[in-house]
Order: sequence, then C-alpha cells, then structure tokens
Amino acid sequence: MYFLGGAAANLQTVMVLARPHLPEGEPVNETTVARAYRDYLADLQPDVPSTPTTETFLVRDESQSELLADLFGLKESPERTQKDAVAETPSMDDTKSAFFGEGLKRLAQYDAELSMLFQMAVKSIFSTPASRIPGSMTVRAALGVMWVYPLKTWAIEDLIEAYVHELTHTLVMLDERRFTHYPHYDELEHEENLVHSAIRNEKRSLFASVHSVFVASELLQLREVHHGHRLEFRIHPSSRNMREKSLAALESILALPNIDRLASPRLRELLEATGKQLDTLRPGALRS
Repeated sequence: MYFLGGAAANLQTVMVLARPHLPEGEPVNETTVARAYRDYLADLQPDVPSTPTTETFLVRDESQSELLADLFGLKESPERTQKDAVAETPSMDDTKSAFFGEGLKRLAQYDAELSMLFQMAVKSIFSTPASRIPGSMTVRAALGVMWVYPLKTWAIEDLIEAYVHELTHTLVMLDERRFTHYPHYDELEHEENLVHSAIRNEKRSLFASVHSVFVASELLQLREVHHGHRLEFRIHPSSRNMREKSLAALESILALPNIDRLASPRLRELLEATGKQLDTLRPGALRS
C-alpha cells in the first residue's frame, strides 16, 4: 500500500479515521495525529493494551505479551515442558530489542516517508515465543499491533521484509475501515468464492488472497527499490516466484464470476493498480 499509493494517501486514511479524536484548538501535526490514531484504536479495541509513545513501541512486559498472544491466537507448543517454560528467555530481551531497533533504523535510512508511516500506523511490536514457527503476523482483533518472531539466521533485510509485510496488512485493513472493501463479507468463505493466494499458493478466502497479492507486490517493490532481487531471502519466496504467483492469484480473484458482488469498486481499483505495478517489474532481472 505504501509503494502503491504513497505515504500521503495512507496518512490521509489514518487522519480520516482519527479525526474525531483530534484535540480541539491544537495544531494538526504528526504528533497530534499519532495520538488521535491511538485513541481511535483504543476505542475500536479496548482489550488491546495501550502504548506509552506515539512511535512504534517494543513490548517488553510479559503480561502484555501474553495478552496479545491470546488475541493473536498464538498457542504454545504441546511439546513444551514446564522446565522449558521456566528457562524461556523473555519475549523481548535485549538482543531481540536491539535487532528490532536496528530494523527500524534501517527502515528510516531506506526511506524516511516509509519509516514515518510505519511509526504512525504500527503502534507496537511484540515477540512472544508462544508459537514455535518463526515469522510475523497481524490480526483484525488487534489492529496496529504486529507480532514478529525471528530466527537467529535472519538478516536485517528479512526483518525489514517482515515489517513491510505486516505494515501492508495494517494499511489495507485501515483502508477497508475507511472505504468498503467487501459488501458481503459473510459470503467470502463460501467454497465457490475461494481463490488462489500469492504467498501460500493455496486456495483461501477472497480476503486472505487479496491481502496476499498486496503484500507480495509491496515486497517486490521493496526489493526493486532497496534490497535488490538477488539476496537469499529466508522468510519469503524468490522474486520471480512471488511475481508469478501474485499475477496468478490476481487473475484468479478477478475471474470470480461474482467479483462485482464480493469486491467493492474501491477494492477492484486497488487490485487493478497492483496488477499494473506487477507488470512493470522486469522478469529477466528477478532471481529464479
């Protein structure tokens, strides 16, 4: 969504949603909008812990991490013993905090506007080890919160890809709250409405597959502009693979017989623009 529409368009969405919470008589600036956005999220989801800063906050409190893990549906591995649990390192220890902080700094070095949008939209990051599967996640029940659980083998580029992956989910969900994306949301899980996804390459709901197309496109643009396409990425497929599956997923989505009923004009517009963006990538330059 950042590479598709730019910072200004996404910030406008944040402002529209947060406007009722802007303080009267105070100038509208980055800080007041960030506070208003966090107040908007607090009203929307009162069970999600608040953050003490207007920038992205790294959650180190274990009780907050456990609460967020429940909201995310993260479950502890049944193989874990009580001894393992006692010996477990904190969810956000100094090493992990430093790694996450370095990722935020690198993001700012890459692109000041992308960094500013990330700090605005993502209010907190937690890293509970409740799941033994490394990766990242966002959920509708805790909008603005991101879970990232890295492996020691991750490079900083992998962490940034996790950041951009989950930022994209967040921005798409914010856009959905500003505009209508799914006029008949209750029909998305029907068997006849399932479509291929770009990341997992399996049949999923329209909601999940649409998100996968947006995420894949944003990651490809991140590589195009910053990372290049020839690194050994650890958490996402190769660029050539991701582009091919994104285009196939997009074709599957747009070919749904009732796509006009399931997807709003706003969503179809975003998907068509994403398709054009994917077409601009040079397949010959992408690592196979």
